[in-house]
Amino acid sequence: MKTPVCVLRLPRGPDGTSRGFDPSSARYQALCTPTISASGPVDCVDLRSEQRARSFLRERYLRSLIAMVKRNVKFTMYEKVKVDAVFAGSDIDILNFQVEDLETPLGVQKEALIRCPDVISYSFEIDSSL
Repeated sequence: MKTPVCVLRLPRGPDGTSRGFDPSSARYQALCTPTISASGPVDCVDLRSEQRARSFLRERYLRSLIAMVKRNVKFTMYEKVKVDAVFAGSDIDILNFQVEDLETPLGVQKEALIRCPDVISYSFEIDSSL
């Protein structure tokens, strides 16, 4: 039987009851501010097209995470380190990847967490029969 893994939860919000972010925090502003310049009149069509593009890319990224489960994945990390592992999942914020049989230059780890900010790229192969 596999060992259960704890689920990481968002911190409590500023009011103590919600699980959101403080609207005055820098992280909230960075996440919720559109990239379209506000110096001129904001065109709703531009804003809608940007939101559509962002949602398309986000969905494609999440689908790639689902497709990686139980597959061999090659991670390229900083300092030209390349590791191989079997992908198991990620936390809710996609800040960590849980992997199994992590092959590093120092040896093999049965289970590990890889911090996403340390990953430059990853690749995996999908079955062509699907």
